[in-house]
Amino acid sequence: MRMKTKQVDLGGKGSFTTHPGALHEALGIPLGEKIPAGDKEPKPGDSPRVRRMKASAAGFAAMKHGS
Repeated sequence: MRMKTKQVDLGGKGSFTTHPGALHEALGIPLGEKIPAGDKEPKPGDSPRVRRMKASAAGFAAMKHGS
């Protein structure tokens, strides 16, 4: 089954695709629950894909704290 994707447009800065729920699925956390901050930190056994998802999640969380 393919995951749903979401296109994010940053205007002149470009765009990127997200896969909502992919990090929850990779960490085994149900979709309705928040991911604890400690689980967003990279760990030595993480695959490169999971490390990128964790970095993106930390960045998205930082964006939401703006004005």
